[in-house]
Amino acid sequence: MDTCDRFLGCMLGGAAGDALGYIIEFDDWYTIRKKFGPYGLRTILRLDANGRKGIISDDTQMSLFTADGLLWAAHDELAPEEGLYRSYMRWYYTQTKQVIQPDQSAWMTRQAHEKEWDYDMMGEEDLYARRAPGKTCLSALAGSGRTDSLYADNDSKGCGSIMRAAPVGLFYAGDPEKAFDVGCQSGRLTHGNPTGYLAAGMLSASVSLLSQGKELADTLPEVMRILQKHEHYEGVKRAVIRAIDEAVTDREAWRAMKRIGKGWVAEETYALAIYCLLKTGTLKDAVIMACNQDGDSDSCGSVCGNMAGAMYGADAVPRSWSHKLECGGLVTSLAQNLYKIHETAKQKN
Repeated sequence: MDTCDRFLGCMLGGAAGDALGYIIEFDDWYTIRKKFGPYGLRTILRLDANGRKGIISDDTQMSLFTADGLLWAAHDELAPEEGLYRSYMRWYYTQTKQVIQPDQSAWMTRQAHEKEWDYDMMGEEDLYARRAPGKTCLSALAGSGRTDSLYADNDSKGCGSIMRAAPVGLFYAGDPEKAFDVGCQSGRLTHGNPTGYLAAGMLSASVSLLSQGKELADTLPEVMRILQKHEHYEGVKRAVIRAIDEAVTDREAWRAMKRIGKGWVAEETYALAIYCLLKTGTLKDAVIMACNQDGDSDSCGSVCGNMAGAMYGADAVPRSWSHKLECGGLVTSLAQNLYKIHETAKQKN
């Protein structure tokens, strides 16, 4: 498996997990079984009302804008958080049709980096769909124009900080320390609680290592070592240890996952993804497990799919899942662009 395949797997796996989980995001396990049978929902549903596409939520939308922000920063020689902020304000516009500051209007048109890399974020019609966008993300970005700092002034650790962070790991593939730091910066743009943005750093660092062929068993100790260099790491550490402990039991998956959490907060989302990856041997099985639970099915499916895709590659994403996936062309294009810029940087070094 080459690195490009892992990059594409990460982005496609996250989008597929999001699309599978979005349909059941607000259903508990009892309701899911009642609707879809004793084994829950096991494939992406394509609705007539949405042109028979596999629909994505704000999780994948914001992941795409994360990739866009990193490419923007690289092209214009901006600090990573500045590029990410600009691109998240673009996402905010797609959801609200509002521009917070007049000078940001220029960001809503096609930029030089998009022309160089041959894509057009604001021309992608499906990105304007509102799929239960996170209230914390919206409110933090709405208020960002009234402060001297780009970082959020709140105490939220919701999963909105982590569900979009995987492209950071791809951009800094092989450099988990840098991936962790920029992942935290990404999370802090909307979520002020350290547990929230440190979890985003954990996902970024994990993807950075997994995309280079590192085994999960070797990745976890390394990212835990990086985590513990930072203040206020205890909440994330507890969640990860709980997930690892549950993975060695023979408890039913939905019961074990309930003990870990429901994934509405960032550290639980990451921990649930770890549990599902440890308990399964394929991307398909891991994502199905991550989605079929009492809590935040699409965010857990998305984060698990990101990590599983980096581990197993694009071919591990079932064709029936990736076929006619909303924004599928953009997902593929940005994954390839992240790979190209990674390879260019590697050659320079």
